[in-house]
Amino acid sequence: MKTGIKRFFFHNRYIFTAFWLPVVLVAIALAATGIYPFGTQQIPVIDMYHQYVPFLSELQYKLQHGGSLFYTWDGAAGSNFWNLMAYYGASPLNLILALFPATGLMEGVTVILLIKIGLAGAFMAIYLRDRTNTCDLGTAAFGALYALCAFVMGYYWCIMWMDAVLLLPLVIMGLNRIISGGSPALYVVTLALTVFCNYYISIMVCIFIFFYYPVTYFVQTGKRGAAACLKTTGKAAGYSVMAIAMAAVMLLPTYLSMQSTYYISSDMPENWTFYNDVLDLFNQLLPNAQLTFREGLPNIYCGLIVVLLMICYVTDWAVRLREKALNLGFLAFLFLSLNINKLDFIWHGFHFPNQLPYRYSFVVSFLLVGLAYREFIRLERIRTGVIWAGMAGILGWYVICQRFLKDSIDNVDVYFYMGVALLLSYTAVIMLHKKGYLSRRNMVRVASFVIACELGFTVTIGFQKVGNTDREYYFENYGDVRSLIEEVDDDFSRLEIDDNFILNTPAFYHYKGVSQFSSSINSNATYTMENIGVEGEPGKNRYNYNLTSPVTNAILNVKYLIGKSEEIDDYDLHEIDRSGDSVLYENQYSLAMGYVTGNAIWSWDINLDNPFGVLDDYVRAATDNMVEGVFVMAEPSDIDTTNMTIDENGESAWVSESTDDTSDGYIDITYEAEETQKYYVFVEADSCRDITVYKENSEDGIFIREDCGSVVNIGTVNEGETFRVEMAYDPGNMGSLVCHAASIDQEAWDDAYSIISKDMMEVDAWSDTYVKGTVDASRDGVLVTSIPYEDGWTVKVDGKKRESIQQAGEIFIAADISSGVHQLEFSFRPPGFVPGLMLTILACIALAFITIILPGLRSSPARRRQEPAELSVSLPEGFDYSIEDTHSLPEEEQAGCPE
Repeated sequence: MKTGIKRFFFHNRYIFTAFWLPVVLVAIALAATGIYPFGTQQIPVIDMYHQYVPFLSELQYKLQHGGSLFYTWDGAAGSNFWNLMAYYGASPLNLILALFPATGLMEGVTVILLIKIGLAGAFMAIYLRDRTNTCDLGTAAFGALYALCAFVMGYYWCIMWMDAVLLLPLVIMGLNRIISGGSPALYVVTLALTVFCNYYISIMVCIFIFFYYPVTYFVQTGKRGAAACLKTTGKAAGYSVMAIAMAAVMLLPTYLSMQSTYYISSDMPENWTFYNDVLDLFNQLLPNAQLTFREGLPNIYCGLIVVLLMICYVTDWAVRLREKALNLGFLAFLFLSLNINKLDFIWHGFHFPNQLPYRYSFVVSFLLVGLAYREFIRLERIRTGVIWAGMAGILGWYVICQRFLKDSIDNVDVYFYMGVALLLSYTAVIMLHKKGYLSRRNMVRVASFVIACELGFTVTIGFQKVGNTDREYYFENYGDVRSLIEEVDDDFSRLEIDDNFILNTPAFYHYKGVSQFSSSINSNATYTMENIGVEGEPGKNRYNYNLTSPVTNAILNVKYLIGKSEEIDDYDLHEIDRSGDSVLYENQYSLAMGYVTGNAIWSWDINLDNPFGVLDDYVRAATDNMVEGVFVMAEPSDIDTTNMTIDENGESAWVSESTDDTSDGYIDITYEAEETQKYYVFVEADSCRDITVYKENSEDGIFIREDCGSVVNIGTVNEGETFRVEMAYDPGNMGSLVCHAASIDQEAWDDAYSIISKDMMEVDAWSDTYVKGTVDASRDGVLVTSIPYEDGWTVKVDGKKRESIQQAGEIFIAADISSGVHQLEFSFRPPGFVPGLMLTILACIALAFITIILPGLRSSPARRRQEPAELSVSLPEGFDYSIEDTHSLPEEEQAGCPE
C-alpha cells in the first residue's frame, strides 16, 4: 500500500512524464543543433538577443546584489524597471537566475525555457485528466503535443510569452470548475498569475476566455435555464475581475507608465480582408509545413495524430450534437480569426502587431489537442472505415499540397515524406489495436512512441529553422568590461561602450548608460535623444549610443567610455585603465548629473531639423546666449551615384530613386576638411541597406546603423583630406536622404564648457531609486539634470517638494533655484504601485474569504445541527474511491487516474 509522497508520485507519474517528455526532446534538439555545452551556439535570436536576455541579466544582477526592482540607471539614462519587468521579466521562474553566475546567464535562461515547456506539458496533462477522468502514457504524449506545438517552436525565443501558454490549461480547468459549481481558487489564481507574468499576451488569454466561455458552459450544463446561466456567468465575470485585481500590483503601475510609451495607433479596418488562401491555412496543421518566427502563416501545428483524430471527432456519432456543433463552430471562428483582418485585429488587443503574427494561435492548439485526446481514449468505438477514410483524405491532401503549395512549405521533401511516414505509422497502430493485435496498453505505448519521434524531428527542425547565435562572441571580453566598470561604479556618472553589438549593453554589462531598446521605453525621451543626435526613433522603441559629439556627451553626463575590443581615437578622451583588450577612458568635457544654467535654457529648441542646430541651440541656451554655437557645417564637395539618381529636397537633403531594379544602388557623398579637426556626420537614409564612412587614408570603414540617424564621431580628418559617406541600396530600393557633416570649433566649445560646468551638483548619496546632492549656485538660475522625466519622480529642493516638475529640452528634469547652497533630493516610485498593491491585497483577502472562511462558516456545528444527517461510511485506510466516466479505461489501465 502506497502512502504519502510515494502514493502522490505514483498516482501522478504520467503527469511527471508529461513534464519530462518535452523537456528531454528539446534537450536532444538543443544538443543536435550545437547549443552550449554541446556546441558553441546559444538560443537567443532576434529580440531575445538584443532585449530579453539583457533585461533578464539586469534582473539577475539586482537579485544577486540587492538592487531595487522599481528603477534602473542601467539603460535609457534611467528608466522605470517595474514597467520593464511587467513585459519582459515578471515570471516567478526568473528567480532561478539568481542561482546562476553572470557568465552562466544564457544557461539559466535555457533552463527556464525548458521548465516552461515542461510545465506546459504537465499542466495540459492535468487538464486532460480532469476533463476525461483518464490518465496514462497517452495523456503525457498529448500533453507534449501541446507543449511542443508550432507556436512554441516558432516563438520560444519570446520566452516571456510562454507563461501564458503553460498556464492556459489550468485557467480553463479552473473556469470549468466554476461552471460546475466548484471552487474559484484555481481560476482566479492562475488567471491572475497569467496577467501578472505578461500583461500583453494575457489580453489574448482573456479574449479566449470571453469567446470560449459560452461554448464550455453549454457543453457542460445542457439546459439549466436562464436564471442559472446568468448566475454562473455573473460568478465567472466577477472572479475574472477578482483575478485582474489580484494582479493589480503589476498591472496598474504598468498601465499608468505605458501612457508615456510609443504606441502605433490602430483603428479598426474599414473593409474586410482575407489574409491567406484556405489551403495554405489548413496546411499549417501538418508537420514541417511552414514555421513562422517573424513573418508568415499561423503556427497551428500540434501533431499529425491530432488531425487524424479530429476527422474522427467530426464523424463520431457518439458525441452529442450540441457539443460537436459548439466546439466545431468555435474552431471555425478561430480559423476565421486567423484569416480575417478585423477578427485578427480584435485578438491582438485591438492592435496590429509589428511582425510575429497570430500571437494568439496557441489557443487553437490547446483546443485541438483537447478534442483529439477525447477521441483517442474512445478509439474502440470509432468505425474502421472512418480511420481508413481519414488516412486516405490526409494522404490525398499531401499529394495535392506537395504539388501546388510549394511556396508555403519550408522543405517539400521533409514535409511530404516524413508526413506520409507518420500518417502510415499512426494508421497502422490504430488499426492493429482495432483488429485485436495490440492491447489498449500496448497501443498507447506504441502511439506515444510515434508521437515522441514526430515531436523530436519537428523540434529539431524548428530550432534549425529559427537559428541560433554565437555564444563566445556574445560574452567576448565580458570579464574585462565588467572589471573596468567596477573601477568607476561608485561615481554617479554615466558610462558607455563604443561597440554596442546589442542594443541593451547597459543592462547586459550593468552600467549607468544611455542605450535601451524596449517596448516600454519613454517615447518623449526617445524624441529628444533623436533630436540631439543619439541614434533613435520613437516608432522603433529605442535609442542607442554611438561615439558622438562632446556636446551630446555633456548633456547626457557621459563621463566614461570603454573601448571594448579596440582603442578609441578621440583626444577628448583620456585613458585611465585597461583590462585585456578593453580600455577605459575619461571624458574631459563631462558634466555632473545636475548643473546650474541661466534662465535661457527654457528657450532651448529641440525641434530643429538639423541635430547640429539643436546642439548649437543647447550651447546658446545653456550659456545664457554668451556662446552662439560650436559646430561648423561642411558642404559636400562631390556627389556620385551608381544605379541611382537623386534630387535636392532641402538643405543637405535629397530624394533618391533607383534606375536599375536588378542591381544594387550606391550614393557617395564626399566632403573635404578645411582644417585638421574632428568631424561628425549625421545620416538618415530610408530603405538603405548599409551606411559606411570611409576616410581618405584609411582602409577601414566606420559603419553606421542604417535604420536610425545619429551624430557619429568619425575621428580626426587632416586639412585637405576627404571622407566619403557611402549608402548602399538593394535593387529597387530608394527613398529620402539626409546627410550632414560638421567639425567643431574647439575654442568656442572650451568657452561654452567653462560656463556650463561652473556650478555643478555634487552627489552625496544615491541608490537605484534615490539621488541626494548639493549644489552651490553662484546666481539665480535653473538646475538642469540629465535624468529623463517620467511619472513617478519626486523632486525636493531644501526639503520642500516641487508640486510640478519642470523639464528642459522637453524631457530632462529641471528646477528653478536661487543663488546659494541647496540640498537636492530626487526619488522614484512607479506610479500607481501603492493603489495596485492595495487592490492585490484586497483581492487575495476576498478570495481567501470565499474559498476558506465562507465554507467553514457554512459547515459550522450550529449550521450542521439544522441540516438533516447524511449517511457516512468509514472506508479502510488507503481505499481509493473515484467516480468513473462511461468512457474510462479498463481497470488495469487506470493506475494513473486521479483519486
